[in-house]
Amino acid sequence: MAQVAGVDGCRGGWVVVTDEVAFVCPDFGAVLAELGPHTVIGIDMPVGLLDDYAPGGRLADRTTRGLLPGKKSSVFPAPARSCFGVRSLDQARARDCRINQQALNLLEKIEDVDARMSPVLQERVYEVHPELSFAAMNRDRPVLSSKTRGPGRADRRALLEREGLAIPERPRPYREVKEDDVLDACAALWSARRIANGTAVRVPEPPPVDARGLRMEIWW
Repeated sequence: MAQVAGVDGCRGGWVVVTDEVAFVCPDFGAVLAELGPHTVIGIDMPVGLLDDYAPGGRLADRTTRGLLPGKKSSVFPAPARSCFGVRSLDQARARDCRINQQALNLLEKIEDVDARMSPVLQERVYEVHPELSFAAMNRDRPVLSSKTRGPGRADRRALLEREGLAIPERPRPYREVKEDDVLDACAALWSARRIANGTAVRVPEPPPVDARGLRMEIWW
């Protein structure tokens, strides 16, 4: 099977998990350089964006919410490219840009990914959603416990270990990477394995394509 990796945003940049190790890269370009051109990557960040606002976000976002009863709030509407450059809700209102705080907190990372993505790169870099991955591991039942608290982390850790994933130690400095960042990256790695071996699922099917030719889809 091809080399695989899971990637999630963290305070220090991007946490990357492979079958051997976890490490942090400062930006998405460094992730791609570190992993090399033959790695299948699952990334917990929107890939393929609308140019302008649509209620509820992309079809992939809306469909994924329907698959996660009790966890719908974990799927935020991916911001439109018209919001790029916004750094506060006040600025968003001034520009008539509809974006929630959760998406705003990740906007710089979304811009980082979008600036480097292409249809060719999307043949090995796939958007995933950890809560869909954990639900699939949990016999298609969403994990309702909070990933930011001890019991929720233990629930997700147990699912990953049951799937045979060796959970790496959290890379230092610890203040830059939370434990749930590593667990989400491990879930993205699990999905990347499924993509590489041809057993993964995506929504919607078939996916729409954005103005830059990127598929707007979410895998698990």
